[in-house]
Amino acid sequence: MPLLLVVFWYGVVQERLEYDIRYGPVLLGTMVLERLDNESLEGELCQYLRAEVRLDQNLSWLFWAKYQFESWCRITDMLTLRSVKTTREKNYRDEWAVVFDHQNRRARYADNSEFSLPDSARDMLTLWYYLRRVDWDNKDTLFANAHIDRRNWRIRFVVSGRKNVKTAAGEFCCLIISPDARGPLGAVYVADDQNRIPVVIRTRVSGLTVSAYLRNIRIRL
Repeated sequence: MPLLLVVFWYGVVQERLEYDIRYGPVLLGTMVLERLDNESLEGELCQYLRAEVRLDQNLSWLFWAKYQFESWCRITDMLTLRSVKTTREKNYRDEWAVVFDHQNRRARYADNSEFSLPDSARDMLTLWYYLRRVDWDNKDTLFANAHIDRRNWRIRFVVSGRKNVKTAAGEFCCLIISPDARGPLGAVYVADDQNRIPVVIRTRVSGLTVSAYLRNIRIRL
C-alpha cells in the first residue's frame, strides 16, 4: 500500500469533503463527509467518520431536512462497530444508535430492538469509505454485506466503466462503481488515483435518487 494511503487509513490525515446535492439540474442542498481523529471503542482503535446532509430550507414548500450520520469502524478491517443517525425533517424528528456485535452477529439498537447481522456487515457511511480502500486495479467485482436502517443487504458492486467528471473541485478521471439496483445505494464515481476520493455519490433521500457532486476538498495532517 502506498505511504500516503497508509498515513490516511491509519489516522494521521483528517479529511473533509464538501458536496452539492442535486436532483437533475436543481440544487437541493449540501453534504459533508469527514474523517476525523481516531477514537478507541471497546478496546478497538477505530476510524471516526461523520456525514451531514442538509436539504435547503429555501425548498421548504417542498421538503427540507438535516441528517447526520456517525460511524466508528475498526481500522484493521473497516467493520462498523457503532453507528448513529440523527434525522431532522419538517414534520419528523428521530435519533437512533446501533452497536454491531460481529462476534454474535447481532445489531443491537438503543431502543432494545435486535436484528441478525450478516458476516462482515457495514453501515452505509463506512461502506462508502470501504469502497475507497478496495484494490480496484485488480478487482472489478465485489460482494459486501451491509446493515442499513434495520435491514440487511447483500450488495454486488461492479466497476461499470470510467468517465471524466468535471465538478467545482476540478476535473477527475473516475471509476464508476455500481451496486445492485435493488439495494439502498446508487453508483459512486471515485477518482482513479491512489486516494479514490468520491467525486459523485448517488443515493436515495426520501424516495428521490439524488447526486452529490464534489465541491471542495480539505485535508489536514
